[in-house]
Amino acid sequence: MLRNVVAALSILWLAGTVVWAAEDPAAWPMVCMAALFTAGIWLERFYYRGSASGRGGGAWSETGERFVDTESGRMVTVWYNGATGERRYVEAGETPPAKT
Repeated sequence: MLRNVVAALSILWLAGTVVWAAEDPAAWPMVCMAALFTAGIWLERFYYRGSASGRGGGAWSETGERFVDTESGRMVTVWYNGATGERRYVEAGETPPAKT
């Protein structure tokens, strides 16, 4: 939810700066800043999508912990990476992300 709000605000910021730059050429640095921010938000979405898709295995092992996520109402399984100490919470029935 918050990610969508930030993405929408960044698009509005970018659109506003483009309109502003059409009237005042001194606003182009702000357009570049808004474009970089917006691109970063969208690239982050696709970068982390791979880790949320539930593919892979690697050094991950299932801990046996399961619980119902109060926000989504779905069963979640906890996976642990012994090499890094990282824990991932994955929807039950899926395997952990390939990213180690």
